[in-house]
Amino acid sequence: MNKEQLNPSITACGLGVILLTAMRMQADTTLFFDDFSGPAINPTWQASLPNANIAFLDASATYLGAPNYSFQTLGGYSVLHLNNSLSDFQRVGWSSSSSFNPSAFTYEVRFNTLVQSTSTSIDDFIEVWILDPTNPNRYDMVSLFGAAYSTQPQFAVGSSIDNTFGSQFYNYQDNTWYRLVVQDLPGQNIRVSLDDDAGNELIGQTLNHAEGSYSSGFEIALSQGMGNPIGTYPEDVAVDYAKLTMVPEPTSIIFIAVGPLLWTVSRKRSST
Repeated sequence: MNKEQLNPSITACGLGVILLTAMRMQADTTLFFDDFSGPAINPTWQASLPNANIAFLDASATYLGAPNYSFQTLGGYSVLHLNNSLSDFQRVGWSSSSSFNPSAFTYEVRFNTLVQSTSTSIDDFIEVWILDPTNPNRYDMVSLFGAAYSTQPQFAVGSSIDNTFGSQFYNYQDNTWYRLVVQDLPGQNIRVSLDDDAGNELIGQTLNHAEGSYSSGFEIALSQGMGNPIGTYPEDVAVDYAKLTMVPEPTSIIFIAVGPLLWTVSRKRSST
């Protein structure tokens, strides 16, 4: 064998290393990140949300404006502590003043459940969603819902685009870190999920549309909402961060990863 010729096994190894490196590099394309370190709220968050359904309930909640919040430390992390008392069918929260238009994305919010109980926190104590900047009545939402005064914990999903609102029982634990995720991988429909703190999906649901349904892009949102407990009750959660990441297209990854090595291989072969 000509010593100028590349060993196939070495070539394959090189391709693999470059491919993995490129995938890691591409996965780090962050469009928005807020670690809620204070002392002021990130100006990207604006007090603007539509009146929208609460979890699986067939009723709309009235948007009251920005929530009560404070910056604290929990487990060594700076957190946004959201603690609000709401009455039947009310909501507080923010949407982003910026809109985003990636072809594929992951919107992830890491949070701690604190203590969920009748006296401390019930119903939609954390809601994570995306919405159409030109028509905010078009949205996809995922939340944790403490039904029956927080005695029946549920994973809830709502999409006004699909006209789908429902929930599944999921026994999330107190004082535990989780992540709520809205994700659209290349060539797939949007999937919403609850992940553990290592990023493993615990429960989820795939919607009937992809990011393309948001032709003008989308805004991200973070909120709390109350169902109909017949009275005023608290909602409590600690949010570590909110992150929106662009997911690379597979063709882009392959081109970036394989292109340089293939060029080298062709040069070597042409010289033999």
